[in-house]
Amino acid sequence: MTDSALTEGGGLRERKRTATKLAIITAARILTAERGFSGYTVEELCEEVGISRRTFFNYFPAKEDAVLGSPADEIPADLAEEFISSGAGSDPGSLSPSLLSDFVDFATAMMDRMVMSRDQMVQLKLAVAAEPRLLERALHGSREAEDTFAGLLSAREGLPPKDPRVQAALALFTALAQQAGPAFFEPGNTRPYRSILTEAVNAMHEVFASTSPLTDPSPKDPS
Repeated sequence: MTDSALTEGGGLRERKRTATKLAIITAARILTAERGFSGYTVEELCEEVGISRRTFFNYFPAKEDAVLGSPADEIPADLAEEFISSGAGSDPGSLSPSLLSDFVDFATAMMDRMVMSRDQMVQLKLAVAAEPRLLERALHGSREAEDTFAGLLSAREGLPPKDPRVQAALALFTALAQQAGPAFFEPGNTRPYRSILTEAVNAMHEVFASTSPLTDPSPKDPS
């Protein structure tokens, strides 16, 4: 067997493992949305996915971990690669000019691939909010999600994850998503997610365009 065949086999196994993990996450979230977090057992979750209890615990230490999932596993590889490659060719050491529009494409594609319905997502958020331990861990998970996306921005822009520009872009994208998401899931909403997110981006752009760069008032280091 050649090295390339071994690589391909390993890649296939990893894809299958990721697919199983995502299937568990999706089923756990749907069951939580429909029944509440305490309304089903791990055994019922395993039956829904078609796996054994042992297999479940090979992926997650507890039911709440399956509901919350892992941001790094939930970003499709092709979307991550497309987002990163879209920044190629920009001037080194500066943000790519298409960053905002590419973020809208990326976020919209992620939303389009969402398996759960809008009603299920609303019910899931309510179920998480009703469980203090889930809510606390969900807030911690948002930090993990930010770190994951900071890694994507870093790879795309060729800047360290802690670079102030990467962190500013991350904070901006997080705020935009937090604004567009609830509006999209609002009962009775008929507007597509792209339209809502684009409106938020344009409003943000108008705010920043109306101001000039600030001067740092702090004294310079004489050394």
